[in-house]
Amino acid sequence: MNETRVIGCIRVSTKEQAEGGHSLDAQRGAIEQFCRNKGWQLVEVKVEAGVSGAQRERPVLEELFEAAERGVFDVVIVHAIDRFYRDLQGLLKALNHLHRHGVAFISITENLDFTTPWGKLTLAVLGTLAEIYIDRLREETRKGKRARAAKGLHNGSPALGYCRGDCSSCKDPNGPGYCPYYGGPDRQTYTPAVPLLPHPIEQHAVRLAFEWHATGRYSDGDVAERLNGYVHTLSDGREVHFRTKGRCGRGRPARFRKDSVRDLLQKPFYVGLVPYYGVDEEGKKRRRGDAVALYPGKHEPLVDQETFEQSQRIRSLMSHNPRTRADVLERVYVLSGILRCGYCGERMRANSSNNGVRYYRDKSQIQHLVDCPQRYVRADDVEEQFARLVQSIRLSPGWREETVAALHPDLDAEGIREREEAIETRMERARRLYIEGDIDETRYEREKLKCRALLADLRPASHRDIMATGLILERASEWDALTPLQKKEQSRTLFTTVLIRGTRLVATKPSEALYALIQHSADCRLPFSFVGEESHRICGSDGGRGHFKVIFDHSRQSLRICPPSRVV
Repeated sequence: MNETRVIGCIRVSTKEQAEGGHSLDAQRGAIEQFCRNKGWQLVEVKVEAGVSGAQRERPVLEELFEAAERGVFDVVIVHAIDRFYRDLQGLLKALNHLHRHGVAFISITENLDFTTPWGKLTLAVLGTLAEIYIDRLREETRKGKRARAAKGLHNGSPALGYCRGDCSSCKDPNGPGYCPYYGGPDRQTYTPAVPLLPHPIEQHAVRLAFEWHATGRYSDGDVAERLNGYVHTLSDGREVHFRTKGRCGRGRPARFRKDSVRDLLQKPFYVGLVPYYGVDEEGKKRRRGDAVALYPGKHEPLVDQETFEQSQRIRSLMSHNPRTRADVLERVYVLSGILRCGYCGERMRANSSNNGVRYYRDKSQIQHLVDCPQRYVRADDVEEQFARLVQSIRLSPGWREETVAALHPDLDAEGIREREEAIETRMERARRLYIEGDIDETRYEREKLKCRALLADLRPASHRDIMATGLILERASEWDALTPLQKKEQSRTLFTTVLIRGTRLVATKPSEALYALIQHSADCRLPFSFVGEESHRICGSDGGRGHFKVIFDHSRQSLRICPPSRVV
């Protein structure tokens, strides 16, 4: 008589249980004792550490089903049904698969034989209860996470740069042999109701990553390389290399990679905000950029708002650049994202040749969408034309006063300027005090945020955009001295679309701010040369006030904008 062959399955959901192993040991012991009592052979115990019972894609279960098809074992034993599956449909499907291959299923806690009619009925009831429990647990967990975020407290494990501060009993992966405070007195008595503290080493890695990326000279991969090569000196003279946080049950601390840096640089947590992401229509966690809400956090920020926003602007500006070479930041394409073909309207995509020559190529030609006569053009030639266009735009001497009078007739332009100068002087004074050591960083950041709020209240956002656009045009003579990234950012501020035919720029669609500036500045002109037999027209929305048209007059060789009231 052949001995009954058994495979046991044990599982825990949380990483803490997986690391501690207490629940796993208890399940394993119960299965081993059950097999000894029956006189069965325990072939193997399959372990799922830190895996949810509601998860559909589980490699361990796939291995179990493959072994069942090969006839490796006769019985599957689990400690309890919810250790095998919490989803009713998935549970029934799994048991049916095992039954088709002659494999029995036993749950020790429920003590039921699920091959009998009564066992099948009981299985359905217990499976339903398990599914109801996991649904309730999901909902309660979701509510708890949002409540914690609203209180300014973190969810989940500490992010890189932070720790719990419980040094004497620290279990942080970057504690033993790395943190100078490890094993010493607690920096705080940690409970789930207290905020995280900056990690003595990791916080410097986070700040450097943001500072380097915000310069516009380093990509995510470059930042990762610099972090890996950086040597940080502790107060006691010991030198350490930065490393990632690591996660219990998911991997130890390691070198930084491009992906880990990209993830780090997009976390609003580092500027003192706690995001709540929620779930989408399918019940899955939303992506990092789709937070439902951002709440003021109780933890100490590691990065100031200005640096964080600059880093995000850099990321947005680089989104249309080709990423096939390591020196991508040295080959910024000023018009990528706004340059389009004047024949078919498709986007002109940034490319480079093997010898490093930059050029733009019609997307329709690359993907063979239509038979378009537009061919690739050298980027230097097109960007030179665009620079001359920007420098040829003229503003009236009194454009500031004209704009203020048109948008806010009840405001005093001179008074606003004086108040702006007073606020900027206050911010500069705080900066000097911080540099001289008269105030600490926390007070300096608080004063800077207050000044920014005062500036924001002084003028509406649309007004600030228009004034910023005017300042770009006022300093257009300095265009050639700007970095490629600065040119790209200012190009998007001025125009939303630039059209090219052959090798010549033929049309532009102004941004809402530039269009408003043209409307309210009496002598503003946008001279623009045009090659062709007919006037070229572009229609677009001007922010809800109707439609406008951009018309190129051949006789005057200039660009004329028709306001909404004149458009037929």
